[in-house]
Amino acid sequence: MQVILFCYGSCLGSFGTAWAYRRMRQESLLYPDSHCETCQTPLKPWQLIPIWSYLILRGRCTTCQTPITPVTFVAEVLGGTLFTTLNAATWLPISWLACWGLAALHDWHTQTFPAWLSWIGLSLALWGHSPVVWLIVVFINSLINWLWSRWSVPTIGNGDLEFFLSYGFMWGLTAMAHWLLLAASLALIINRRTTQLAFIPYLLISALFWWLMAS
Repeated sequence: MQVILFCYGSCLGSFGTAWAYRRMRQESLLYPDSHCETCQTPLKPWQLIPIWSYLILRGRCTTCQTPITPVTFVAEVLGGTLFTTLNAATWLPISWLACWGLAALHDWHTQTFPAWLSWIGLSLALWGHSPVVWLIVVFINSLINWLWSRWSVPTIGNGDLEFFLSYGFMWGLTAMAHWLLLAASLALIINRRTTQLAFIPYLLISALFWWLMAS
């Protein structure tokens, strides 16, 4: 059963990566067929198997030898690992993590992501709360988006704040402090650029780490 769940999770990670790439290039999700982004050579079915294909190809296109981004491999491994913890009691947090995983893949490539992913994540985080709490949080989230649309040079993305809000309701303030500390440390260690960085991937990696540690 765990092997099957791992396969499903790795496929979701592969799909999320492909979706993010195509959105970045403003391509349809269905057309054209999967291909090398450098030489445009269509990929064969055996080259589309999550994890296995990357290892067999040694991370390079067979035609032009261009390196394949390791983000794809990492997303497939993390997706598979996450889904091995799926059961009747964990479907809600795993759905929440999967939702923000898709947002993180988009943010990594474009430093933006579809707004509806944030609303889905927030809805999952508020599962079981009273209607009053829902109204308050929806108002706060809407206010964040309204203010950020009028801020010419924001120091932090509104998507990051939406993730903070969602995580706080899902896990609590104490867990949120640990989560932010690890995410900020990873960002400082891995990304030494002074330009704007995509922070949501680091937030997502931290969230996955704490979830797997608790599972």
